[in-house]
Amino acid sequence: MLHRIWNYILNLDIDPNTDKIERLNAQRLNLFSFFIGIVLIFIGFKDLIFGLTIYSWFLGVLGLFFLFLFFFTKARRSVIAWVIIIEFAMLLVFFFSSISGFENGLSFYYFLLIIISPFVFYSRKTLKYIFCVFVTGLVLFLISHYNGFKMFSIDEGTLKFPENQRLITFIVVLTCFAVVGYYILLNHFTVLELYQKVLRGEKIINNLRAKLNRKDDMDLENLVKLAMNDDIAFIPKIKSSFPELYDNLQQINPEITSEEFKLCALLKLGFTTKDIAEYNHIAVRTVQTRKSRLRKSFAVPAETDLYKWIDTL
Repeated sequence: MLHRIWNYILNLDIDPNTDKIERLNAQRLNLFSFFIGIVLIFIGFKDLIFGLTIYSWFLGVLGLFFLFLFFFTKARRSVIAWVIIIEFAMLLVFFFSSISGFENGLSFYYFLLIIISPFVFYSRKTLKYIFCVFVTGLVLFLISHYNGFKMFSIDEGTLKFPENQRLITFIVVLTCFAVVGYYILLNHFTVLELYQKVLRGEKIINNLRAKLNRKDDMDLENLVKLAMNDDIAFIPKIKSSFPELYDNLQQINPEITSEEFKLCALLKLGFTTKDIAEYNHIAVRTVQTRKSRLRKSFAVPAETDLYKWIDTL
């Protein structure tokens, strides 16, 4: 049940055929808009119970804005919608932080909204919106600062903050910072992983071209790509690219298993033990164990290099 709910939140209105980077960006916006909205509404409801009526409305409205972005796909994917909501949230922070002085701690929300901007506007084309949010936050904060954060007044009875309100606000903002920071780092590491994967794939292809002296570059590229993605189409593709490989292996061991043939195919392409473990989502030790079994199954002497052996087939 919880797994289904998580998948619904994570993949709402995301095309399963999108590439990994676009999918990750869409998923993080889904998670961010949903959980930030829920957290803000929950805290607003808590403050309503304790009599902080105006403050609860402030948090509740912010939370509803983010939930609106989550449930409405077009709005969530619209840069202008994000700009409007973040800028309006800035104005709400400006108003409520300028009621009873700096000590209420509500100005901390400026920093949350500023850190959100590079999280949402992550492409080169949207850098101007990050600048816009930064300038808005700076201008509004300075206006409040020079007026002692006491520009507006409302009924004191509806906005009686507890003594630890500033600490509570700081904890909420810090928690949101952690969530945003986590997904920014996750995106960074994913991009780095894909870049390293591309470089490794190019190296494998270049080595294959030099070793095999073949001209069907596109086939080699597709073959390596299928292997790196652990695609089910890899086995049929390797059989068509190296038609004699399976027959030669079967002559040595008629009882060859699909797992053994797949390992032989990856060795034929020049994949290292680490590569095989990474792309097949198994431990390095598991690959080493499979290599040892392969030697026994095909009677390959311990002093013989497996890569040289497979190249002779």
